[in-house]
Order: sequence, then C-alpha cells, then structure tokens
Amino acid sequence: MGIVRNRPPGLIRAALIGLLGALLFAGAAQAFTCPATPIDERIAAADAVFVGRSTGFTPVAGEGIPQRLYRFKVDQEVKGDLGRTVEVRIPVKASSGGQVVAPDVAAGILMNRVGGGWFTTRCGITDPGVVLAEVDQQKGNPIRLLIGILILGAVLTYSIRRVKRRDPQATLRR
Repeated sequence: MGIVRNRPPGLIRAALIGLLGALLFAGAAQAFTCPATPIDERIAAADAVFVGRSTGFTPVAGEGIPQRLYRFKVDQEVKGDLGRTVEVRIPVKASSGGQVVAPDVAAGILMNRVGGGWFTTRCGITDPGVVLAEVDQQKGNPIRLLIGILILGAVLTYSIRRVKRRDPQATLRR
C-alpha cells in the first residue's frame, strides 16, 4: 500500500494561482545587452575614446532616462581632442545601459556626442588595458616582412656573386 498524504487541496491551488499571477503581472524583462563587436570596430565607431579615472558624478535632472554626469581626469587620449578633463553622461539604471564607475579607478571610455554632450553606456566602459593594447598594436608588419625578404635576397645574391668571383668553377651544392 502506498503512503497517502493529506494535503489541503486549497493550498496547492492557491500556490499555483499565485505563481501564474506573478508571471502574468511581471511584465517583459528589460535587459540591456552589448553587441559582441571587436574592440577595434568599437573604437572606430566611437566619436572619442580615452583612458581615465572618475573624480565623481552629479545626478542629471530632467525627464527621460535617469543619468549621472561623471567627471573624468583623462590619463591618455586615444581618439579625439578632449583635454585634461571630460564630462560624460551615463544612465543610472542597468536596464538602460547604466553602470556605476568607481572613483579613481582607471577605465577605458568609448563615447559619442549626443545633444551637445558626451554620452556612453556600459558597453562603452571597458578595461583600459584592452583599449591601450588595441591602440598600441604595431602596424605595417606585411611591409616589414617584404623589406626583410628583399634584404635577404640582396645578401644572398651578393654572396653568390662573390663566391663565383673567387672560384669561377664553383657551383651551388645541393
């Protein structure tokens, strides 16, 4: 014989109705996702990029998306002419792309002009090492390789001619 459990049928029904009600009234989830774009493309798309440290923020009053106006001390300009300090608007809510920027911690900031001021979201706040590594990449490696091959060819041609001058009967060994 099986074990018979006595559960009040109203309790189970109430739990199920409560769960369904919570799902119905929860609404759509508001998620803000950043595209998986390579950093070089993100830097090219930004109006200005820098590595800097937050010196604080003030809330931005007004309608629309709640924002904070962060002040940054620019450690290194990467793209654009910014000066020593810059102010950037960043949304407050994570669902709007907001992020808290810790004071006096280096950050890479990729930003665009919006309404006459600088604006970014958490997608434009990144590790400063990633930004600087992308900017500091050496350019022109194919040209350097071609120059190296030409120099090698010239040295080999000179060496072969010199050996043949000493001994006209010399041949290349296989």
